[in-house]
Amino acid sequence: MKVLIFGLIFVLVFSFASAVETPHTPEVITARGMTTVPVSFFNSDSAQTYTAVLEKNSPAVGLEGNSIYVNDQEFGSFNVIIGENDLEKGVYFDNLIISNSEGVFQTIPLIIGSESRISQIEYDVSIDFDPNSDIDLIAGEFVLSPTINVYKLNFNNPNSNGVSLKFSVYSIDGDILYESQEAASISRQVSFERFFNLGSNPPEEVLIVVEAERANSLGLDLYQVSINSLMLSPPSGKDYPTIIYISVFVFLLSSIILVSYLWYSHSANQAKDWMGQIDHLKKIKFSSAAKGLRKLSAQKSVLERAYSSHYITKNSFDSAITELDKLSAKLKKRL
Repeated sequence: MKVLIFGLIFVLVFSFASAVETPHTPEVITARGMTTVPVSFFNSDSAQTYTAVLEKNSPAVGLEGNSIYVNDQEFGSFNVIIGENDLEKGVYFDNLIISNSEGVFQTIPLIIGSESRISQIEYDVSIDFDPNSDIDLIAGEFVLSPTINVYKLNFNNPNSNGVSLKFSVYSIDGDILYESQEAASISRQVSFERFFNLGSNPPEEVLIVVEAERANSLGLDLYQVSINSLMLSPPSGKDYPTIIYISVFVFLLSSIILVSYLWYSHSANQAKDWMGQIDHLKKIKFSSAAKGLRKLSAQKSVLERAYSSHYITKNSFDSAITELDKLSAKLKKRL
């Protein structure tokens, strides 16, 4: 029964886990000037040599070396150089393809946000996003609603507050899904909510990009969002909230726990009954009354042999047997 219960729990958990596909694991990097970032991977096989190439040869990234030897069950890493070449500020997409003797081992998406150096940035931005409340399904279309924070960093010119804000949503591969732009006047700091409609069938992994540009200054922020694949299932005419799926899961799990508890209680009561019967048998077999009955039975057998051999008379035999039967009846009542 325990095997069955654990099997049901495993199937249930596996079913929910299978409903959510394993997402991409991109490296999202924000760089201010030239920098080197290690990109790691795990060698779950035997010790061997790994090589790496950049798929798109983006001007934003380069490799410090393209071959390393990694022992079994250890991590390896390739150093990615960002901003080695003089490049325009903005967002760049590439893929780090890692191979071994058997072929392509892993492909790691690289997303690079290149902004101005901190000493040159006049406006900077940040994205606040709550996966539990900032993803909505409205009339069959997915809407993201992050909070955008814009900060003025250069107070040397207090009368110059104009900044250009650009809002974008990309797929992990770099396809544009949403884009808008507006001008704003911000003297210190401001926070506001923005709504990005991604349509009815967006990819499961998307990237929100917000840029604040003024003259040659560019500040930006990147935020990767995983859209729940349960929400991406085909609509059934109604937009069921996530709480319903959670409630179903809790109900099924509670049912399994209840069944296992009832079975355990039944087994425990049955075991208790069996132990009671065993104790009764032990009492009958090993109590003083039982020993007395066995002794009387032996005496009765001796009397029968003595009478059959004519050592005692019939009157003596009958009198002794009657007395033994009386004693036996009394002892049986004590069992």
